[in-house]
Amino acid sequence: MNTNYQFSAKRKLTVILPLAALLSLQACKQSPTDFATTWTKEIKEKIIEDASQQSDSTFSDTIHHELTLLKGNKKLKQFYFAARKDQNENEKIKYDTGMIVLFSSDQNFQYIRQPLIPDVDRSYEGVAYKGNRFGAAEYIYRKDKIKEAAFHFKNLNVGTWVRYDSTGKKVDETENGNAEKLEQLKEMKYYR
Repeated sequence: MNTNYQFSAKRKLTVILPLAALLSLQACKQSPTDFATTWTKEIKEKIIEDASQQSDSTFSDTIHHELTLLKGNKKLKQFYFAARKDQNENEKIKYDTGMIVLFSSDQNFQYIRQPLIPDVDRSYEGVAYKGNRFGAAEYIYRKDKIKEAAFHFKNLNVGTWVRYDSTGKKVDETENGNAEKLEQLKEMKYYR
C-alpha cells in the first residue's frame, strides 16, 4: 500500500512540475509593449553613453542651422536650430534648439529629442533605427501639459497610446493595433 502511494505521488509530480514550469514561464512573459518600453530604455542609455564621448571636430551647416559633433568620421550629436523673431527685442532673430539627435557608435541607432520651443506645441522623445522610429515614445503637449505615451514600429503608430493630463491622470487611450510587431525589436541588436 505504501508503494502505491509513492508511485502515485511520483506520477503526480511528473504531471505537476512541467505544468508549474509552463505557468511560471507564461507569468514571466512580457507583453509586447512592456518589452518595447524596456528595450527603448536600454537602447537610449547605450546611445547616451556612446554620444557622451569627447568630440574631436564639428561641422556647421549654416543654411540648415545644424551643428554636428564628431569623433573621427562618426557623428556623436547633432543639433538643429529653429530661427524665430523675438517680439521683445525689435524682431531680432534668435535661434532655439529645435531638435537634438544622439548617435550610437555604429551610427544605426539615434536617440531623438524635439524640445518645446515657442512655435511648436508638442515635443517628442524616442529612439530611431536607421532613420525610422521604433519602440516606446513620449509626446508632451505644451498648451494643455498633456503627456502621451506611445509606440512606433518603423514609423507606424502601434499598440495602445495613452494620454495623461498635467496631474498624471489618464485622460484617454487610442488602440492602434499591431502591438505584436514590437516583438520584432528583439531582432534589432545594438553593436558597439
